[in-house]
Amino acid sequence: MVKRERSGNWISMLAALAAATALAWGTASAAPGSQVRLARDFGAQDMGLAPATDVKRVTLTLTVPNRNAMVAYAKSTVDRNSPNFRKFLNPSQFAARFGQSDAQIAQVTSVLAGYGITVTQVHANKLILNARATNAQLTRAFGSPIRSYQLAGQKYQRPVSAAQIPAALQGLVASVAGLSTQAVHKPFLQRIPAVGVGAGEATVGALKIPKPGAAANAILGQLTTADVSNLYNVGPLSARGITGAGVTLGIMTFASFNPADAKAYWTALGLSFDPNRIEIVAASDPWTITTDGAEETTLDVEQSGGLAPGAKIIVYEAANTDAGAIDLYSTAINDNRADTLSISWGLFELAYGAADLAPFDVLFYQAAIAGIPVIASSGDSGAYDVNRNYAYPTCTTILSVDFPASHPLVLAAGGTTLPGVIPRRYGTVTVPAERPWGWDYLRDYYVSHYGQQFYYDNVFPVGGGGGVSVYYDLPWFQVGTAGTQVSPSAQALFCNTPSGVALYTPAGLPSGYAGRNVPDISLNADPFTGYLLYYGGTWYSGGGGTSFVAPQLNGIFALITEDLRATSGFPAARVGFPNSQLYAAFAKMGYGPGSPFRPLIYGSNLYWNANSNFNPAAGIGTLNVDNLAKALR
Repeated sequence: MVKRERSGNWISMLAALAAATALAWGTASAAPGSQVRLARDFGAQDMGLAPATDVKRVTLTLTVPNRNAMVAYAKSTVDRNSPNFRKFLNPSQFAARFGQSDAQIAQVTSVLAGYGITVTQVHANKLILNARATNAQLTRAFGSPIRSYQLAGQKYQRPVSAAQIPAALQGLVASVAGLSTQAVHKPFLQRIPAVGVGAGEATVGALKIPKPGAAANAILGQLTTADVSNLYNVGPLSARGITGAGVTLGIMTFASFNPADAKAYWTALGLSFDPNRIEIVAASDPWTITTDGAEETTLDVEQSGGLAPGAKIIVYEAANTDAGAIDLYSTAINDNRADTLSISWGLFELAYGAADLAPFDVLFYQAAIAGIPVIASSGDSGAYDVNRNYAYPTCTTILSVDFPASHPLVLAAGGTTLPGVIPRRYGTVTVPAERPWGWDYLRDYYVSHYGQQFYYDNVFPVGGGGGVSVYYDLPWFQVGTAGTQVSPSAQALFCNTPSGVALYTPAGLPSGYAGRNVPDISLNADPFTGYLLYYGGTWYSGGGGTSFVAPQLNGIFALITEDLRATSGFPAARVGFPNSQLYAAFAKMGYGPGSPFRPLIYGSNLYWNANSNFNPAAGIGTLNVDNLAKALR
């Protein structure tokens, strides 16, 4: 297994704190979902009490009356031996079976009204409510004063402590979100590092703009969806006339964008598409949705729509807040028009507590019961997802995964690096075969020419997200899969603060925990072997990140959905929850003849190693899409 490395200034400090570490890890244990979450605003400045009259839109999630029945039904929809196989439920049917009654919703509405809180919307599943209230009213209802903060130029409000559900609502309300207005979700667009470029570092060569009807670029760092089609055997579907026609794919995002950029990208590739194929739906108040991360939304639409040019696209946009995330998923899933959904934003799993996760659990099960694949990027920090927020070397590394990719009902999209010769200022770096994406393959180059500290300060940790969840059990579809791992031991997070060294890891973060392994499927994501992006009227090369993989898989599943409809004779058929079906196919076919899967056998995502089985660096591996379409029929 690849060793984690720490720069020298941490060695003496960690030795001095060994006793404290042993104490923190020696006794306590944590049940899944019960962890004390890590702060999302490490280093924030307290600006004082927030104005009592400020109005917030909050989102409440109700408890599921019969969660076991919901879970069982979701599993049965992808069980070929079940009478419920691919018998999916629409939102009203889901609400009738698993939602709260009108009487109970009226009770919640009445109790909230007693605090001056007005319910403004009941979502179709009868489990998600929106409401409006002032800070003063929210404080009275949920027990915590709300203060203002500033971090890295962002001003926001959040409660001092976790919300407490009023006694009259306990057993009915599982969580409330929206008391915090902090923008927390991160887009996973990654670029070739700018460090050293001014000193003459080579990038990916002269820009080659695609021409309509031309062959794929095949230039590493300047690939298009045509190259993705060639790499992962999408071509036979195209040859059969499969374009995604009649299918609607959904993009979920926290930033608005200009559809003209996506249309220019498709036009440059010579694709035939409906100029009115894009629809935008606001899942939050429109004035709360910003353009911060517009590049992310743009590439999501370009990549998914480029692989499935015949599909319609609905872009669901929401405010980048906790409440915005719930509204985003709920709007997209309860809308029930998108046959596939993807998101390329996330946050480290340890940023969530049990109440934070409750809404997403409900919504992802609802998506599975509706037959909608939900695909999420696994992250771009290799095995160290926390360190995107708790930056190394200021903080020690800690093995961690990203949410929502870590949820068992989400298809986790990981990243690879393609084989090739990568030009650098002082020579070249060769990648001999497709491997998990991890910039450890560049370490020797950077250390030799710029020094070890330069590598740690500017390059590490970057790679395809992967590892073991410490919140979710190993799901049924991964049980028995050779290569799954348990959580490593001695994972402590220390940060060097102005007042000294502090321990931030929740005591009892489990070791040896048999948790959900991510990713599930990986495709090329390394910027050095990555993609062209058309944004703001300009072409850019060297785009990468698992940001590209999630929408690519979205487009691929849109194609597979059309193929399924054509071969099944059911014009409204959906693929359904994909994870269970993928792992069943893998258990049956492995990497043998006709398999949808291709193994990655060397390399790492900075900690987890690739091998000839499933592994947390790349999951099952990459795809033969035509074979996958056949396997899912």
